[in-house]
Amino acid sequence: MAHAATHNGFSIPLQPDTDLGLAMLIAESEDGQHEPVAVVGTISEAQEVADSDFRDRMRRLERDEDAGLRPTTYKLWARGVDGAYRLACEITDPLNACEISDPLK
Repeated sequence: MAHAATHNGFSIPLQPDTDLGLAMLIAESEDGQHEPVAVVGTISEAQEVADSDFRDRMRRLERDEDAGLRPTTYKLWARGVDGAYRLACEITDPLNACEISDPLK
């Protein structure tokens, strides 16, 4: 039985507006701590939420409030063709576009 080609574990190449179902956006700090931020449906939505979350944390720090985890990266995890969650996008600079996972890397 032939298997359909996959794109880094996803059935199609991911684009900013590809419907990911219920994908999880996770904030990660430099020392490896992580916390969930939101459930989103697309990479574009993940970028918007990461931007907003990052700005909110920076505002709290400026006001000397506890901002919690200080993220250096946001990762978007979505369910792949095999049912396992896979990295769909990594946002290393929250105020710029995310890097969509490349199956050739």
